[in-house]
Amino acid sequence: MHPNIHRSPWQIQRDVIRALLIREMKTRFGKWRLGYAWVLLEAAMHMLVLVAIFSLIGREFYPGIPTALFMLAGIAPFLFFSHCFSKGLAAVSANRGLFNYRQLRPFDAVISRVLLEFTIYIGSLAIFWFGFRWFGISAPFNSFLLLVVANLAILGFGLGLALTLCVVGERYPEAAKFAPVIQRPMYFLSGVFFSLEQLPEKFHPYLSWNPVLHMIELTRSGLYADYHGKFADLQYLAMSALVTLAFGLLVYRGQWRDLVRSR
Repeated sequence: MHPNIHRSPWQIQRDVIRALLIREMKTRFGKWRLGYAWVLLEAAMHMLVLVAIFSLIGREFYPGIPTALFMLAGIAPFLFFSHCFSKGLAAVSANRGLFNYRQLRPFDAVISRVLLEFTIYIGSLAIFWFGFRWFGISAPFNSFLLLVVANLAILGFGLGLALTLCVVGERYPEAAKFAPVIQRPMYFLSGVFFSLEQLPEKFHPYLSWNPVLHMIELTRSGLYADYHGKFADLQYLAMSALVTLAFGLLVYRGQWRDLVRSR
């Protein structure tokens, strides 16, 4: 006779998330010949383009910080936001067949996708940062604690955003067509290749409403001691993350049964 194994709800949830993470990794990278290297190539291509543009100008973009490092701290957080946006919209439709299993819910699909994107974001940020140091491209490090706290807020914001969009994407399938319309302007408004302090002050009140801008500003402030980051507001980012996460959970709680039943 086999021993009767009783698993707690936490153990079941953990195993479900682990299985979905493995599935997401195979789905995300299995179709590419380059496999997991695509994680680095995507960020590298963004950096190469931006570094090439500013190299042609013939000047260091931000005093005391090599241009490649400055761009890295903008591109990595933005790609996390962008992927949470697109993956959240498609989380239900891409995993619909799995919801026939009683243990699986749309929430599990969303959190597995967000955790994978967050792991990719942190991993690529660390690999490039140490890689640049290996080749002699470096800047004085600032605060590990600030990075940890800021990234917890970034994770919460990404999860809340993805939960909200999983409901929006299922109830309004045409919303996916408008995703690029939102994401492309955000690329130019979120400080990926500029610092807020370099812009005229008349634009600050408008751009400062953007939580993604604070994600990038705080990442640079945590990574580089020479980055002033006087407009980075950790309290605003934390509050944005809490509000977005609370809203996402409320929307999901009210709609999750319809998400499972919809075909």
